[in-house]
Amino acid sequence: MSSTTRRSVTVLALAASLVLSASAALAHEERESQFPPGDGTVPELREHDEFTPHVVVCKPGSAAAVAAMTDADVKGFNQHLLDDHGCDFEHIQAAVYHVRDNGQPGTNIYVLPGTYREEPSHAPACTEDYDGGIVEYDLIVTCGEVINLVTIAGDDPEDADLACDNNLCDLQIMGTGERPEDTVLRGGFQADGDWIKHNGLKADRADGFVLSNMTFELFRENAVYVHETDGYLLDRVVTRYNDLYGILTFTSDHGVMQNCEAHHNGDSGLYPGSAADVNSDSDQTGPLDRWSIEIRNCKSHHNALGHSGTAGNSIYIHDSEFYANQTGIVVDSFVGGHPGMPQDHLWVRNNRIYANNSNYVKEFVHSGICDRPPAERGYEQGTVCPVFPVPAGTGVMIAGGNHDLVEDNLIYDNWRTGVMLFFVPAILRASPEDPGSILESANQFDTSNHNWFRDNHLAEHPEGWKQPNGTDFWWDDEGLGNCWQGNTSAAGDVTSNSEIGLPDCDSGGSMLPTGTAIKSAGLAPCAPYDREDNPDPPGCDWFDDPVQPAGREGPGTQPAPDPDEDDDPAPPPVDAAPAGPSLPTTGSGVALIVGGIALLGAAVRLGRRNRYGMVAAA
Repeated sequence: MSSTTRRSVTVLALAASLVLSASAALAHEERESQFPPGDGTVPELREHDEFTPHVVVCKPGSAAAVAAMTDADVKGFNQHLLDDHGCDFEHIQAAVYHVRDNGQPGTNIYVLPGTYREEPSHAPACTEDYDGGIVEYDLIVTCGEVINLVTIAGDDPEDADLACDNNLCDLQIMGTGERPEDTVLRGGFQADGDWIKHNGLKADRADGFVLSNMTFELFRENAVYVHETDGYLLDRVVTRYNDLYGILTFTSDHGVMQNCEAHHNGDSGLYPGSAADVNSDSDQTGPLDRWSIEIRNCKSHHNALGHSGTAGNSIYIHDSEFYANQTGIVVDSFVGGHPGMPQDHLWVRNNRIYANNSNYVKEFVHSGICDRPPAERGYEQGTVCPVFPVPAGTGVMIAGGNHDLVEDNLIYDNWRTGVMLFFVPAILRASPEDPGSILESANQFDTSNHNWFRDNHLAEHPEGWKQPNGTDFWWDDEGLGNCWQGNTSAAGDVTSNSEIGLPDCDSGGSMLPTGTAIKSAGLAPCAPYDREDNPDPPGCDWFDDPVQPAGREGPGTQPAPDPDEDDDPAPPPVDAAPAGPSLPTTGSGVALIVGGIALLGAAVRLGRRNRYGMVAAA
């Protein structure tokens, strides 16, 4: 290491020590987590199988809801459950406990139409001694209600492994309505206006878990949460109106999210964080033969982030839509304590990523709405309170990723940037519990390398309207093997901010490990954002309404501004047009310091996410 680089790393280490101490103070601590063995499989849906052991959950109003159904097959199945089986339980958690204590693996829990508040889980006696802090797995087993409305805990805490080994293995919970919105798990608010629960439903070490055809709403953190689980399927699940995440999965493998919808969540609609790092030893960028989590046929819209994943490794996102978020798709390597760092092997293919121009920070944070008690913020009327700073108007953002592949997508009408790529120094991933590890993080340029962006079609709505991105590709000029090839734009030339041009893949991609300091410095002003304490950092333009690109066509197009007027641009339309039928560089020396400290500042805010993507209790 050169003396200049050594001095730079030393300065970074000092700055990082301040960030890490601040992050530790801000984080809501959670238990240490690890990947499952990885020998599981994605379970298959056992839909309407009368020969499977099953339990029926219903509400007093379920019979009337069944009588009003118009789909003869769905109505007949529900009527059969009511007539021939009857209602076993009124609460989902009671049914789960029954299967655990008296049932067998491979049971179906059928949940008939209705709204499930799970009142017995609100404040049972076992929660009286809990005063916050780490929720270890033992407590999840004995009293998951301290943090969850419904808990499925599949592993015996007395054994050393993570494997599911009780009667809750291969459990399937299925709403039996005609659509997911017919069967709702609802959190909501206490009498004092605060949240009833942090999480809606949590499946913890619950291998083979299936959740289908239900809606989850109004939770402080995660509506649906899958943790340390090998093999799960989330099908036709709707998550909405949550302060943080719609669906969050963590340190899990062999997972599928399909036919899902996530909207009006204050962080991410979909968050597969620390996904099993099954391709960590691969130096290849390209279509994956093995992935840990697959997201298909989903819609994520009107969230702060449509998708995000710290250490979102080996995730395959395809045939889905991300629109009307503040930023569409994000993966990152920012925060320590996440297994599987740095992030690698994301595969984004054949998606529609468009019109991510919502500006929820300006609309709800700057206006003071998010300062109100949670019950008074208006979540069900569309309020979104972002806890994490992302630039309004951005389609895809890769912050410190390796071997990520973005191909064959429609990326259009994102008024700031179509796709953004920048590096994150390794020092940001130093462990707060081991400050000495900061000095060992010498390889500051281990991200972002070998990322490919190819054959994406830009600036065109499926109906044929020209809808350009503000800039198609934003890159900090850093990294080895990054390349752009075969991308086309209906608006003319593909646009970028790169001062050296976008290297193609045939030539081997980029060849300079360091980037352009001025670009990294431009990220710094937004780093101090805090929803409560610093919602409008001076000099930050991420929360300015992105300007409509010239030449835009189709619904929502605003008149061209009068060049003689000096007014602020009009805000972008809140609702995007439907997608038609059918998401810092440094050189050596001063540049490393400037870029690194800019990103370190951002890590303070990112430190509000703990290992599970949670934030500190308010």
